[in-house]
Amino acid sequence: MGATQLEEALPYRWAESSAGREACANDQRWLGGIVANAAPFSDWWAKARIVQLAYEPMYDADPAVYQGKADPRAIADALHNELKTHAQAFDWAQCQERYPGFCRLVDEEYVIKTLNHWKRREFTKAIGRNFEVYRYLGQEGKQGECGEWCTQNTFLVVSTASVSLAVERSLPNPKLFRPLFNVDELAEIIHQRNIRALTLRTHGYANPAGGFYKFLSDEANYLFAKPKPGGEPTDTLGEEHLYIGYHWPSEQPVFNRGLIRDSMSNLEILMKFLGSLLLLSFIPSVVLIGLTELAEKIDLVRDVGPQWHLAIAAGVFFLWLSLLMLLRSVVYQRDRYRAIHYGAPDLAEFFWRLDKSLKRLMLQDMGLPERDERVQLALKRSRKLVNLIGHSMGGLVLVNVLRVLSDRFGKDDQESNDDGLGDCLKLGKLILASPDIPLELLREGRNNYVRSAIRRCEQIYLMSSDRDIVLRYLSTLGNWFSEPSVEMSGLRLGNVFLPPNPEKEIQKTPRRKRRREQLKILLIRGAILTRQAVRPTSAYDLFENFSYLDCSKMKGVNAVALELNPFTAIPIDAINTFFYLTGRIDVHGGYFFTYTPTFKLLPFLMQVTAPSEEDVRHELDRFDERDTIRFLYRAIPTPGSVDIDTSVVESDEQSDIAIGSSEAP
Repeated sequence: MGATQLEEALPYRWAESSAGREACANDQRWLGGIVANAAPFSDWWAKARIVQLAYEPMYDADPAVYQGKADPRAIADALHNELKTHAQAFDWAQCQERYPGFCRLVDEEYVIKTLNHWKRREFTKAIGRNFEVYRYLGQEGKQGECGEWCTQNTFLVVSTASVSLAVERSLPNPKLFRPLFNVDELAEIIHQRNIRALTLRTHGYANPAGGFYKFLSDEANYLFAKPKPGGEPTDTLGEEHLYIGYHWPSEQPVFNRGLIRDSMSNLEILMKFLGSLLLLSFIPSVVLIGLTELAEKIDLVRDVGPQWHLAIAAGVFFLWLSLLMLLRSVVYQRDRYRAIHYGAPDLAEFFWRLDKSLKRLMLQDMGLPERDERVQLALKRSRKLVNLIGHSMGGLVLVNVLRVLSDRFGKDDQESNDDGLGDCLKLGKLILASPDIPLELLREGRNNYVRSAIRRCEQIYLMSSDRDIVLRYLSTLGNWFSEPSVEMSGLRLGNVFLPPNPEKEIQKTPRRKRRREQLKILLIRGAILTRQAVRPTSAYDLFENFSYLDCSKMKGVNAVALELNPFTAIPIDAINTFFYLTGRIDVHGGYFFTYTPTFKLLPFLMQVTAPSEEDVRHELDRFDERDTIRFLYRAIPTPGSVDIDTSVVESDEQSDIAIGSSEAP
């Protein structure tokens, strides 16, 4: 046994009193909830099981769970036996290979520390990680198609928050995903194999856990597939790259048992809601009743009796109830709340803990004190590149994650070129596919909280579509009561699009002004009419940092060949709605179908550092044979690139760059 000793002898017992019985019920409910919702054989699952095994089965406790072990070694052995029982087809050597963190760390010392945390009332802190990490095991029947690094380099990070207090989490299929013991195990994999880059991809609104796990496995099988003959090395990912899916708590709209369970488990609150709504409905009811009585007096209507008054009051109540319940059943605002308050903080914690673990491993290798200048230089030189891909509301998650992780905020950070996400990680590309983010985010006075964070990205790519009816209509309805202005609720970044010939539009302006004048061609529409996405009062810098991929006519997200104009706008939406509802296309999420040019472009963007405009166009020509994607490269060149002539840049920087000047778009 190590130096650590138990502070209270085993086995543990609850007091034989009414208070002890209550404490027993509370502890069993808490520990049972952890075991039921945690990944088996993960860090916090093991700690909860250790406490359960330490207590005697009192007050009708299950003796198979609470075994009253009298020795820490016996508890560790019991957990190892549970692993052997779980993995019946494997011997102990194979268990150690599949669950290395659990087998190595869960020993007598680990048990003692856990039990001491419990007795000191520090157990919540000891298990306090708001995410879990899994490794992809491969999809049955597709292992042969998958490249060598598919199962070794694909991981899943899951927020431990559930969609509701009344609904348990949906854990990944153990046949497809194996839980890591904790984030330290992932850091060891990255460090030992000298992984150079990580790409994290997250989902958007209305993506329940099971569906996202399947999407991730399909994407991994494609991204790590064996290169095709005659292809480019960047067509698939290699051994030095990790692909990580992140799932934050999102739920299925309408047909969702969790919605009913959530209401039925809180009947008192439900009745309070109904009572408040009934009282408020009296206000318009009284007004309508007064109008009908007035109409009766002047002989506009006749025979308006009390029964009609009751019908009016009931009609107002049920109309309001139907609308409010509909808004709740589409779960848009619920998902938005969870994205901001659960998804973003939990992902930020993942990066923070991963960076901390990588730093600890590097310090061990170097054998130098942390404050040594050589350590800081070595850490900066060996930083791992982090690319971020966010779809729909997932873009909002990533923007808020960057906000949390950014070292400094606000306009005073404009001169900073630090791209670090800590000591061992640095930002690469930010790819936003149909982001459910207000266009106002990029404008002066509305983006101080993300300006410094977004500036740290190597490059930013926006994949958008003017035909994204989900984003344009449903998002407007869902954000109508929450956004500060009507324009913010109706104009989303994912609906920005380009004219049919963006290159010709840019060439119409003098070369000296081209950097800023090219932003005039960015368009956006409400329903029928279009307008410039960048107005004269806009700040330029964030718009100029984006590279725009207009996917409005790309296969997978569109089924109409018509060009957009005021006469075709509504027919285009109607036809695409039909094909969307019948499952032929996905107007909002088709960017990630593995056959689409946008998805085929992802490995290239993940691996090539600061690609030039020519490089990106070359890849688009390879994958987009029908020339359906319109491309506008960033106006501000990436540092070190040669995309824009130096003399043009210098002359442009010396021109009128003040926000709101006469030369502003």
